[in-house]
Amino acid sequence: MLVVEKHNFSLHNPSWSFTLGPETYSTKDTPRRVERIREALAADRRFKFKTARPHPDALLARLHPYHDFIKKTSQVARRTGEEIYPDLFPGEGARLERKIHPLWGGLWCTDAVTPIMGRTYEVAKGSAEAAMTGADFLLAGTHREVYALCRPSGHHAGPRVFGGYCYFNNTATAAEMLTPHGTVAILDIDYHHGNGTQEFFEQREDVFTCSIHGDPNKEYPYFWGYASEKGVGPGAGANLNLPLRLGTGDDGYLETLDRAIRAIRRFKPTFVIIGAGVDTHADDPIGGLQLSTGVYREIGRRLAALDTPVLICQEGGYNLDVLGPSVHMLLSGFADHR
Repeated sequence: MLVVEKHNFSLHNPSWSFTLGPETYSTKDTPRRVERIREALAADRRFKFKTARPHPDALLARLHPYHDFIKKTSQVARRTGEEIYPDLFPGEGARLERKIHPLWGGLWCTDAVTPIMGRTYEVAKGSAEAAMTGADFLLAGTHREVYALCRPSGHHAGPRVFGGYCYFNNTATAAEMLTPHGTVAILDIDYHHGNGTQEFFEQREDVFTCSIHGDPNKEYPYFWGYASEKGVGPGAGANLNLPLRLGTGDDGYLETLDRAIRAIRRFKPTFVIIGAGVDTHADDPIGGLQLSTGVYREIGRRLAALDTPVLICQEGGYNLDVLGPSVHMLLSGFADHR
């Protein structure tokens, strides 16, 4: 399998921490996540590595209205050495001009845990370029299965705001490249609902979005991801949310995965994009499911049986001890299907 990577991932390394009640939380999205995944895949000769190609800003800027804000704020942070956090979230009802200035970050961001640093823009763009390069390979017909080693993740970044460690939506950007050539199904298997991805396409009938995730009654992002959300207008019926109960294990997960796969088959997509979070693992520090390392291989096998050109984009997964083996298992399932 082809692995597309960008080598600048270590340049974005936030140091935030905050206290909530008796507990202290700190970011789990460290550059070591990429290192662990790469180590696990590089030990297997079935995986071949390619560097992501540079892409113009135009598509990212068109899809993400906060593109210039992230770019210019990153330039400010590079000069000052700061980590810039929004500190006010006035909401959509605020009658404020959307200025490109760090003090107005809350207009574009959903939280205070997605800071902008001096190299954030180029690293986030590089993550998107990994997905975009993967889409290039699918369109060229040279590969039917491509894994994009993306960091930062992207599925919480939407057409209005970014957040949740995510700056640009990698899967949505790749999907926009593919839709002129056919229909696309996006399946998000990260523990957290891909609210940004859903919002990008909820009024579209040419992109089917499906997410298997922790129950949003109890888990981030709380305001999205309910089973009642099925798409809007022309996209009615083209979104499927499959929230899971806390503690769901291998068998229950695979049953739900089969529901998602049946829905994708009915849609008959030209291309499939997988948002591959492995924070569903039982040992993940911010997940709530009980998946074993071995089950990811079976997940990969069942997804590979769709027998459709597929782009797999890395999303979450924060236990450094199980991250690499879990991703390797998932991708090995695709290799087994050959």
